[in-house]
Amino acid sequence: MCEVGLFRVDERTDCKCHFAYVEWVILVSVLQGISNSLLHNDRIKRAIQLGWDAMSPAYQAETRISTDDVHYAPLCPGERELALIGDVAGKRTLELACGAAQNSIALARWGARATALDISPVQLGAAKALAAQEAAAVNLLRGDMERLGMFRSGAFDVALSCFGWEFAPDLAACFAECNRVLRCGGLLIVGTTHPLTAFEWDADENALWVTDYFNPPVEVWEEPRVDAEQRGLTFFRTFEEMFGLLASAGFRVERVVEPFPYPIPDMTDDEKRAIPYGGAYWESQYERLSRIPFAIVYKTRKAECG
Repeated sequence: MCEVGLFRVDERTDCKCHFAYVEWVILVSVLQGISNSLLHNDRIKRAIQLGWDAMSPAYQAETRISTDDVHYAPLCPGERELALIGDVAGKRTLELACGAAQNSIALARWGARATALDISPVQLGAAKALAAQEAAAVNLLRGDMERLGMFRSGAFDVALSCFGWEFAPDLAACFAECNRVLRCGGLLIVGTTHPLTAFEWDADENALWVTDYFNPPVEVWEEPRVDAEQRGLTFFRTFEEMFGLLASAGFRVERVVEPFPYPIPDMTDDEKRAIPYGGAYWESQYERLSRIPFAIVYKTRKAECG
């Protein structure tokens, strides 16, 4: 295995392995189970990719996303106010499920050596156009956030994603890969949908109907219907599950934020346009967002080595 810059190059070698019959049967059974699971997850990810390919143009056009700040939640303060990441000048950053890479463009403007990855080629096309428009140096790659084998171990100082983790079927694998590609003491920012977002908001009662918090539903995408065999899915995970997954992957949780929205009814149009993540749809949801958090953000750190 050779390591060059951020990336790993796999040198193929011939290997011969000898197993006793019983060991071989067990191994084949295990591998078949893993293979079936991976195939199922790959179908889900393919459906999610196709869904974002279809949604991307409208999403990018209708949502205001800043390239001057890192956004964490709709209508809420970003990095300039929350200060979760800190100074990134000269640091190597990796954004997963980057969409049009607005966060990476902001980080690059602040001096980061930014890399951004997404599974959707249409989203990456939007990212390429936006980075060129903003004259931002961002290394854009298409890839699966659960499989970061193209990067060498310890390649990055900071890894982050805002609203990408909920589309990962195997979040344990994803966190394990994040731990591997981060340097010792590296920072992982996990911004994801709050588990309460899984439940139905009653606009008439201004109340949330929480049917079973401990077993949040999986959202099955009704639209767009781009794959007849498998629809896209959104996975909601409880605080306990997220904390456990992060700890098991070797991360220490330093801070948890449930961002609270700005006072939209009292703001001018110019003030609203300055919000890192907004738009007409999100403003129409202000009543709900001001009562129930839409996002939860975990600031976590890989342990120091030695």
